[in-house]
Amino acid sequence: MSTKIGALTRCIAIDALTHILTRRLHSDLALERLFQAHAELRTLDKSFIFEIVMGSLRWMYKMDWILSHMVERPLSSLDPRVLNALRVGMYQIYYMDKVPERAAVSESVEAIKQVGVPHAASLVNAILRRVAKKSEYFAKPDKNNNLLDYYSMHYSHPKWMIERWSSFLSQEKLEHLLSHNNKQPKQTLRVIQRNSLPDESDNLATYLLKTQSIKSNFKPLKGVLNIENLPKFHECEAFKKGCYIVQDEGAQLCISLLKPKKGEKVLDACAAPGGKSIYLWDEGVEPADLTVCDSSVRRLKKVYENFTRVGLENVNVVHGDVSLKFNDVLFDKIVIDAPCSALGVIRRHPEIKWQRTLEDIESCAKNQKKLLDSLAKSVKVGGELLYIVCSFEKEETVEQRANFLATHKEFEMISLMDRVHDFYKKYIVHSQELIIYAGNQDDLDGFYAVVFRKTKSS
Repeated sequence: MSTKIGALTRCIAIDALTHILTRRLHSDLALERLFQAHAELRTLDKSFIFEIVMGSLRWMYKMDWILSHMVERPLSSLDPRVLNALRVGMYQIYYMDKVPERAAVSESVEAIKQVGVPHAASLVNAILRRVAKKSEYFAKPDKNNNLLDYYSMHYSHPKWMIERWSSFLSQEKLEHLLSHNNKQPKQTLRVIQRNSLPDESDNLATYLLKTQSIKSNFKPLKGVLNIENLPKFHECEAFKKGCYIVQDEGAQLCISLLKPKKGEKVLDACAAPGGKSIYLWDEGVEPADLTVCDSSVRRLKKVYENFTRVGLENVNVVHGDVSLKFNDVLFDKIVIDAPCSALGVIRRHPEIKWQRTLEDIESCAKNQKKLLDSLAKSVKVGGELLYIVCSFEKEETVEQRANFLATHKEFEMISLMDRVHDFYKKYIVHSQELIIYAGNQDDLDGFYAVVFRKTKSS
């Protein structure tokens, strides 16, 4: 017998996948909107939906490959809601051991009725029953003769990505990267040194273990706490008091390269959701010396929320196109965490695999060049510009560096070896760029960073 909440969770998962894949929505945004529309959902229900949606996005290509042998018509000809119902049911059967197969089938069948495609219930039922048997064998692509097809199916990635990465990575590193992208990501926190814990705990790790039984460990970079699962924020007094923010270790490593001095004016050019600015403030940049800018009103709202929670006040917050806002203003330090393809953080946002194209990389690179060119004018002589992307694609990284130096003779690169913790020096290449490929030995996301210093007027 189908339960009301059981069918509802599958309905929401189907709707989320449909919105993400047909409207190119960010997974977090799609889920946030659906959760807000269903106040009756418990935390447990939201976690269940989150796993189905993210897991289905991670393994979509592999699941579709199996489904293509079971459905007697091209999958592309199916109503997206029907195809996503099959994915939702299949993910539960193959990857969620605690979900009874009977429930995975019956609740997905009930859900397809409720999302508006009742005539497809018999098809969903029949296919998922075949999936549940797990007895049918379909030959995989031959790894020896067709490695690209094999990797695409086995690791559930689009072929164009694998082809790109195989051109500059060894087979071993490529396999590590592809495998890494399909793992649930670890979470890291930035401990805010300025704010005291709400009890007598020695540190945040002790506090989280005592109050929420969360195990954690500090990483080599100061203030980075690796945790096994996210705290219950609504119950966590340390979170409410602004004692930490959620911020990836790689992101913290990149922003740590800036090293602003006391009294220097700093611009966070693409600021949302505010983590970089909070990091800089916690390292000593005074609010009066900090300017943040973002083009999105929605994302700036998140910046304000985060600033308020940690107690960061009196910052100059600017809404608009940063490339147009500061033509007559000079800064000692500028951070450009540029919008990018985000191929270095696929494990956190698996929809990227199915939303990005080669054209997107080229478009991002053009916009990054525009940002660099426009903000170069706003750096004081002797000042620095830190360029960051969560990508390792050449158009967004080494080619940006080369093009910038070729067209801006007033800038030079600075050595990063003196600015990075010894543990992370392995990621500094000879050209003095920080390049982290996903699938690395330290389980960091993929990032790139470089620091330019302005040596003379342009």
